[in-house]
Parts: sequence; structure tokens; C-alpha cells
Amino acid sequence: MFSLADVMALKAILEIFILWFIIYSIFLFLKGTKAVYLLRGLVIIAISFFVFQKANLYVLSWLLTKFFAFFLILIAIIFQPELRAGLIRLGKRHIFYIEPKQEEIKKVIKAIVSAVGVMSKKRIGALIALKKEIGLRDYIQSGVILNAEITPELIQNIFSPLTPLHDGGVIIDGTNIVAAGCLFPLTDNPDLERALGMRHRAAVGLSEASDAMVIVTSEERGSVSLAINGQLTRNLSPSDLQTILNGQLGKE
Repeated sequence: MFSLADVMALKAILEIFILWFIIYSIFLFLKGTKAVYLLRGLVIIAISFFVFQKANLYVLSWLLTKFFAFFLILIAIIFQPELRAGLIRLGKRHIFYIEPKQEEIKKVIKAIVSAVGVMSKKRIGALIALKKEIGLRDYIQSGVILNAEITPELIQNIFSPLTPLHDGGVIIDGTNIVAAGCLFPLTDNPDLERALGMRHRAAVGLSEASDAMVIVTSEERGSVSLAINGQLTRNLSPSDLQTILNGQLGKE
């Protein structure tokens, strides 16, 4: 039989575990969104409330309590897109996820950069999405399932003009090309240049709807761009692209 002390100890351990899980989930919720700045505001409010309580400033404590409820409503209105993105990341995150080995990641990055470099020189338009934690099932189902090993030749063949799958996007998950000819959502960001084509807008749109990184090669100029979290970085050299991908996907 467990003694009262044992039961209390188990309850304390359980409470610590639940508290850790809640804090961990909050950090996952805020990761990769502008809502991370909300944490700073909430901490400031909590510290201010504690100081007012200790200093017996009851009027300020009462006002801060009322303001806190209004502040939560204001957060939900102003940061609605960021909060939605955080909830998507939290809900679709794989808890027991086995990452590919570092050697495999480097091999994949090398194959992608090699293919993108060739397509850039030949001015072949391409749209390549690299899945991270958020699932892309809906977009995968819009294309043709391949589940093929990544090689520079296969990527180039997919996007070669007049081939059936060259107009859509490719989705890469780990070390495989999962699907090709996929349809990505278009961004409605008014700050993007009007001269940008459908591929660039699709790249930004998918990076807004998920945490995927999306590579674009321009058919008109041969330039290489990369969309991450709704931000588009343009005119990348192959070495620039490789450096960014190593930083985002590699462990080193």
C-alpha cells in the first residue's frame, strides 16, 4: 500500500509534468509566429500586477485586472492570423518524430541545390516545397503521388517543359519526393510586387499556411527565390540556397 507521503509525491510529480507539458505546448504555439511578442507583454503585465499587490496599490491592481481581460480580447482580434498559424502548428505537430540522419539531409540538400542550379541556368520554372513539421496532406492529394527517392535528374525531369507535371509544385518529405503536380494556395499579401508570377505567389501562400520552405525558380529570369513563413527572399545563388537549407534543416 502506498503511504500518504507517496501519494502526495506522485501527485506533485504529475502536476510538474502537466505544467511542463502546458509550458512546452505554449512555446510550440508561439513558435514561428509574430505572436511570440505577446509573451513579452503578458510577462510585463504579470510582473506589474505582482508589484502592485506587494505595494498595496489596490486601485492600480484593480485597473490592471480589468485591463487584462480587455487585453486578451484585443490579442484575439489583432493577432488572429498568427494565433491561427500557431494553433495549426500545435495541432499537427508529430510528438514522436524521427528525423532523417544528418548524412541523408546533406544528400537531399545537395540534390535539390544541384537541380535548382541547372534549372536556373536553363530558365526552367520550378516550385519545390520542403515539408517540415506541419502536414501537407491536402496539397499532396491535389497532385500525383510519387514516393520516389530524390535525385537531381528526377527533379529536372519533372519540371521540364511540356511534361505533364511541370506546372504544379513538388512536395518533398524527408528524403523522398512525395508528390508532383500539386496545387498550392496563392497568397493575398498586398505587399508583394505585382510583377511576381503565380509560382512566387503560390510559394508564399504555402509558406503562410504551413511551416514548409518553398523554392522557386523563375521561368522568365532564371532567378532563385525561397519562401519561409510568408517572407520571400529573392535572387539567391546556389551557395546561398545551400547555406540557408543547411541552417534550416541541418543540425550543425
